[in-house]
Amino acid sequence: MNNNKKTILIVDDEPEIRGLMQEILSEEGYLTFVAKNAKEAQTIVVDSPPDLVYLDIWLPDIDGITLLTKWSETNQLSFPVIMISGHATIETAVKATRLGAFDVIEKPLSIEKLVVSATKALKASKKTTGNNIALLIKNNCSAYADTFLDLDVAANSDQILFLNGETGAEKGEFAKYIHHQKHNKEDNFVNIQLNLLAADQQENESIISELENFIDTIKEGTIFLSGYSELITKHQIQAHNTLQNLPLGQGIKFIVGVNFSKKDKKLMQNQELDTFFSDETLLDLPPLRQCLQDIPELLKGFIDYFNITDELIPRRFSLAAQNMLTKYAWPGNIKQLKNMVHATLLRPGKEIVNIEEIEETLTLQGPSGDLLVQKDILSMTMIEAKEQFEKAYLSRQLELVGGKVTELARRVDMERTNLYRKLSSLDIDYKNKKKQ
Repeated sequence: MNNNKKTILIVDDEPEIRGLMQEILSEEGYLTFVAKNAKEAQTIVVDSPPDLVYLDIWLPDIDGITLLTKWSETNQLSFPVIMISGHATIETAVKATRLGAFDVIEKPLSIEKLVVSATKALKASKKTTGNNIALLIKNNCSAYADTFLDLDVAANSDQILFLNGETGAEKGEFAKYIHHQKHNKEDNFVNIQLNLLAADQQENESIISELENFIDTIKEGTIFLSGYSELITKHQIQAHNTLQNLPLGQGIKFIVGVNFSKKDKKLMQNQELDTFFSDETLLDLPPLRQCLQDIPELLKGFIDYFNITDELIPRRFSLAAQNMLTKYAWPGNIKQLKNMVHATLLRPGKEIVNIEEIEETLTLQGPSGDLLVQKDILSMTMIEAKEQFEKAYLSRQLELVGGKVTELARRVDMERTNLYRKLSSLDIDYKNKKKQ
């Protein structure tokens, strides 16, 4: 096949329809194939999976819905499918969509309708395949080589997996990677944020019923539980008791995102939790500072990523800028790098990104990508601007010392009691930063 052309398979039992669609799509620059029934379509899909399929609902051997169901159930649906019919009902359209069809269009097919539907489907498919942070890391970060071997093993296990990583490690993206390895599809991935479940609960209240209610609504796929480490110990134990009693191996993969080491003092002090984690799989995700030599390739990867997902115009980082970024501490890890690249591409500028621009972006943004200093600072009063600067300065310094206020006091040469007051007055959450 010509790799420069998108391939489209047209499945329809009417020769006139097949010929007309093939002529129109070929003129648009697509490489087209045709099949007059489900059997021929299946042969083509197995031998050379296309980039897009137009599938007639009514076929002489088996109907299009049945064929779509087969592709979905056997994990062959690696391409968008547009169903076509002369008399499709609403029920049929809904069923096709639930099975994974991108769209349902009705005959007669106009040139405009056909071209627009192909463009939309292929564009959406491009975004889906390109929107994969974990694969980007896998292909560009050598420190993760062993990690992905472990992730592949975990995908084939029914055991609960605990993904341990620092703030910004993008644990959710690695959970999605495992989900796709296990189920070979994008849907049926659910993120339950435990810290939000517990947000309205008092220390003496239970989060079990709410957690169980969420779990009971999922029949197949992957459930990713985030925010575990932010729970108080009592709620952690409640969550762990629920997880221990889960019916494993029944179509649902459970993954828990945590933020602590195996030697975490609080964990070791609690025998119940310590036993739980030692019995289950705890997989450590390397911090970005272990991938510093790979920063140039990661930059290119994220530029391509945002070109696909957000259609941002690619730019190149100068050698000096790349060298600078390979020496940066990256307290916010992968997420911080991703957000930095995104912010850089959003800004108007020359094709080459220089050191000055990088420094400005890193100053304006915190590790999570949040804006630390407003761009319209010159419109503020002196008091407002001073507060903005102090908050940005102390937030950044606090990140660099790992949330340790005593170390921060030494670093900024400020008496500790006064520093605590200043952090509180600026609404800087030093307690949570210390946990991280």
